[in-house]
Amino acid sequence: MPLLPLPAARPAELRRSSRLPLSASPPSPPPLLDRLHIEVTNVCNFKCEFCPDAIMERKRGHMDLGLLRQILDELAKQPITRIITFHLMGEPLIYPDIFAAIEMAAERGLQLHLTTNGSTFQLKPDHVDRLVSSGIPKVTISLQTPDPHTFTLRGAPPKLSANAYFEGITRYVRTNLRTADSPTRVHIKFLDTTPHPFLVPHKPMKVVEGKAQMQEMLREWASHLLADLPDCPDQNWIEQQIDCHKPGRWQLIPLHPKLVLETFPLDSWGNVEADSVVPASFGYCNGASQQAGILHDGTVVPCCKDFEGHIPLGNVKEKPLREILSSAPACHLRQGFDRFQVENLVCQRCMGADTRAKAVLRQAGSIAYFKVYNPLMKRLQPHWGKT
Repeated sequence: MPLLPLPAARPAELRRSSRLPLSASPPSPPPLLDRLHIEVTNVCNFKCEFCPDAIMERKRGHMDLGLLRQILDELAKQPITRIITFHLMGEPLIYPDIFAAIEMAAERGLQLHLTTNGSTFQLKPDHVDRLVSSGIPKVTISLQTPDPHTFTLRGAPPKLSANAYFEGITRYVRTNLRTADSPTRVHIKFLDTTPHPFLVPHKPMKVVEGKAQMQEMLREWASHLLADLPDCPDQNWIEQQIDCHKPGRWQLIPLHPKLVLETFPLDSWGNVEADSVVPASFGYCNGASQQAGILHDGTVVPCCKDFEGHIPLGNVKEKPLREILSSAPACHLRQGFDRFQVENLVCQRCMGADTRAKAVLRQAGSIAYFKVYNPLMKRLQPHWGKT
């Protein structure tokens, strides 16, 4: 089958419709990707038991600021992605140039999201005001372990106790909520370890399980974060939002225009530590078609799960990102998924499972999700998935 390159950007005069008045601007083409993960650093100050950081063999380092500027310049010039995130592995708020990086993205009008473990709000208290004043559209805080007992799973620095960690996160969230001109929407992420038929957990562990326990944690944190705020929503409405939570799935619980609680099931991280995996042979993934990642050394990978860079599509030090996404490795990967065939060995392991029955369920479920459920939800709810 011939390669199917991504459409090339066309000059404005060729895109202009003859039916439009000369003064009207032609509609912008849609972005190629929905999300691009930019790993500004793969260094982390936590060693969470639910994360593969401890087994990652890739060299640790920070992205050169000049390389990041080059990437952002390309993203600003043409519609490559709807959202960029400063995260793949590592803790972005310990990247030495993180606030310069955020400013560069803002100057270029890019829709930037940042995912952080929230540790520096206590370890570097000035980060609270600097992040609030940065104007970043969205910050996701991987709280994950919402109480002192489960916090022991984080492998946090010795000088950061659970209570100090929670205090720093609370101070940032409440400061952001009280700052009227801050546009930042904060998501607080809770790890849901309720068993799920589609997932193979990274490791056996129990954090928060079942509807009753998760709702209890959500109520506790909602009360903690929203207490005494002048624009705090009605308590009955908050209760109704939390009552809608369903365990074992990704779910958003909006409590305020600038605060969303988010539950997420324990993931498999590509089954990298599973003793035995029944590999996938069919299924669908949006890697290299709706998402991609750039590692700190410039290597482009098809998705956020390829944290070791086992599927290198190219390097932005050598070629523009758009050219890499149109190159043979990316096209072959997309073509395989378009035929519902899982051809890459890394993808086969990622989409497989620990039993044959679960492997079949996951593979069929991947097609149902991406080709039926996701498009249907986007038609019924136009903003669905646009977090």
